[in-house]
Amino acid sequence: MVQIKSAYSSKKTALEAFRELKSGIHSEPKLLLFFASTTQNFEELTGLFHESFPHSEILGLTTVGEIGPNGITEHGVSAMSFNGSNFSAKGVMIKDIIKYPIFYRDHLIQGLSEVGIDRNSRNIETEGIGLVFPNGLVGAEEKMLSVVNSVFKQEGFPLFGGTAGDDEKFLETMVSYNGETSNTAGLVAFIKTDDEFVILKENIFKTTGKEMKITKSDTESRTVYEMNGKRATSEYARLLGVPENQLSKHFMSNPLGRAVNEEIYIASPFQTQPDGSIQFYCQIFQDSVVEILEPKNPVETLKSTVADFKEEFSQLDGVLGINCILRKLQFKSQGIVATLNKELEKLPHLGGFCSYGEQLNNMQLNQTLILLGFGKRKRGDRK
Repeated sequence: MVQIKSAYSSKKTALEAFRELKSGIHSEPKLLLFFASTTQNFEELTGLFHESFPHSEILGLTTVGEIGPNGITEHGVSAMSFNGSNFSAKGVMIKDIIKYPIFYRDHLIQGLSEVGIDRNSRNIETEGIGLVFPNGLVGAEEKMLSVVNSVFKQEGFPLFGGTAGDDEKFLETMVSYNGETSNTAGLVAFIKTDDEFVILKENIFKTTGKEMKITKSDTESRTVYEMNGKRATSEYARLLGVPENQLSKHFMSNPLGRAVNEEIYIASPFQTQPDGSIQFYCQIFQDSVVEILEPKNPVETLKSTVADFKEEFSQLDGVLGINCILRKLQFKSQGIVATLNKELEKLPHLGGFCSYGEQLNNMQLNQTLILLGFGKRKRGDRK
């Protein structure tokens, strides 16, 4: 079985934080992930981890909040280490996910080979899992996902990840791999393990029945110009029953949902434009049908999520969690972070971060919590 440890530090300097984290993780991990606030010196942290664990695969990124053993935190560093005789991992840095991610396709194929994942397998969903961590603020998540997915002969290889953040500064995010840092790169880690794993996606919204068809959009810029053949802002506001000039105030509480195989995937609006178009945090495709969503109770939803997630396992070895920035902002404004953390701390060896976007398989998501648990399942096949 895979051995997982997680740790968190709120120490103010990179050296102090590193020393505290080091005492809580494996002495020789095969894979090490760290998630750091921009209040820390990211380059220094990267160097300290690489120097101390020269034989480990080490992936790091800046955040908009960290997730540690006690739940959601801020202005610190969290880390997760993975070990085990039947566990292997290989990282890849795609150095420019904006312009040239396709140039790193051979690197991805080599990484798969090194961990023993057969990219031509007919049962590709059972071969392993890939972690993806794109840099933020460059709008290249979908492009990066497309390249990673392209290396597999069959569809269905599970990908799980989140976009780097920068504590709501929206200036520059960073990622690092084995001592090298970048503000334009994306990270991938391929994992092969005898452990079973479960991926769970939680949203805190429900459908309203108010549907709109995207009738004019630019996928590349994530901009929607028309819904139902009308100006995007006016139609969105009409169906929501609010003044058009007040629409943006409702974006966080009433995002749009895309139905895929009876699952709701959230697309969050970012901002309105003077021409009545709306820019989103993820791509929305021409002619797709979306639905206005409304909130559920986040505390009751998370209680159910954690209970259902734990019920999947007879033994749960550790959990990687990624939580959207918009959820974090909502929880802070409602004053419920401490209450939610009482539920999250029930998950053993929990680590992760709050992100500028969530990735699941071939999709970029918003306003979502995704959990990846490793262990021994009670029933069924791997997810």
